[in-house]
This record gives sequence, structure tokens and C-alpha cells, in this order.
Amino acid sequence: MDLKSILECERKSLEKLKRYQLPNSFKKVGVGIILISVVSIIGIKLSIDTPNLKKAAMYGVLLGLLVISISKEKIEDELITNLRMQSYALAFIAGVLITLTNPLFSYIASSLFDKQLEHFNGMGDWQILWILLSIQVFYFELLKRFNK
Repeated sequence: MDLKSILECERKSLEKLKRYQLPNSFKKVGVGIILISVVSIIGIKLSIDTPNLKKAAMYGVLLGLLVISISKEKIEDELITNLRMQSYALAFIAGVLITLTNPLFSYIASSLFDKQLEHFNGMGDWQILWILLSIQVFYFELLKRFNK
């Protein structure tokens, strides 16, 4: 097997992966997962404070957002693909900017109120993923509405 055929095989595999999306009906599944997770988080806050259950519900929100994010639209054309890529790009840029500036703003706010922080507090994995996925889903829906 020569190098060109290996590269061609890899390119085809990446193209298949790039186009992989869930059917449109999974958007409802994603919304259901988010609703169940949010209700679970509220129930955990009001009654039982179990850290493992809370973490599972929080990651359920991420799973729901991911399912919505990779689900197809009813009409999947080049415009929708372009809007989806724009929303992923904006979500990435906004997520990085928020992640980089959040510790600075937290430090400034704590300094204004005379609370001294010994070090910058960064963001956790759940917060970063939530920011990325929620911005992508929100911005994609916004772009779809403006381009009709």
C-alpha cells in the first residue's frame, strides 16, 4: 500500500465522520434529556444534596446540548451546513475568550469588594463545555431565524 492510498483512505474516513449527524428526531430527545436533568438538579437542591447525583444531572445537560448540536435539521442543505460551521466557530472563539477573561474579572470584582484572592480561580470542565455547547446551539438557532 503506497502513501497516496493511505492518505485517500484517511481522507474518506474523515469525510464520513465530518458528515455524521443524528436524525432530526433526536432534537426532541436532547430537549427531554435537558429537561429531566434540570428537574433533577432542582430536586437535588431542594431535598437531597448528593454530589454524585448532582454531577450526573449536570453532565446530563451537556449530553442533551450535544445531542441537539449534532442533530440534523428537517432540511439539511448547504446554507444550514454553513450556518452550523459559523456557529461552531463563534462558540469556540467566545468560549476561549470567556474562559480566559473570567479569572481576571473575578479577581477585579473580589478586589473591589476588599476580598483578597490568593490566586486566580479558573473555570471547570463542565462550565467550559456548557459555554461552548450553549453558545453554539443558541447562535445556530439565531442564524437560522435570520436567514429564512
